[in-house]
Amino acid sequence: MKLSQMVRAALQVSDLEQSKAFYGDVLGLTEVYSEGTAEGGNMHEFIGMPAGVTTRVCILKQPDFTAYGMVGLFEVKNPSPPKIERPSEGCNLGEICMVFYCSDLDEVIRRAKAFPHTVVCEPKRISVRGHIKQREMALRGPNGEKINLIEWDPDEAANTGHRPEKWAGEPE
Repeated sequence: MKLSQMVRAALQVSDLEQSKAFYGDVLGLTEVYSEGTAEGGNMHEFIGMPAGVTTRVCILKQPDFTAYGMVGLFEVKNPSPPKIERPSEGCNLGEICMVFYCSDLDEVIRRAKAFPHTVVCEPKRISVRGHIKQREMALRGPNGEKINLIEWDPDEAANTGHRPEKWAGEPE
């Protein structure tokens, strides 16, 4: 059996336009891969909702990148799914955190101020196995989804394969 790279994360969102703006304006996922209303068919079964719901979809990706690692935004209405109740800080069993490389964490913080979000961890250098490595941060998006950003040039990672996970870092 073979498994591909992760194609996309699929998020249930309360406001498609707000979430689309957050992912575009804050994280730079500005290219629309697919957008529209899912009508007819059986998509409702895959998201665990009753037949007849209205599902608006927008799948976003980074311009000039392949169609992997995308973020799919799904706004379901009539009825809307219940909101997960969880603390905005910390982590929760079963919770997924989307992880992206990002060239400038300070710019993300500046851009995010215009949107509802929670900073879980301000940008700081991460310490792992006795080494100080690159800066990282964690935040929650408009629907409480957790996002981890690693300050690392995405082009370098894509073009050279040089990734912070493979770099020991500087000794503490």
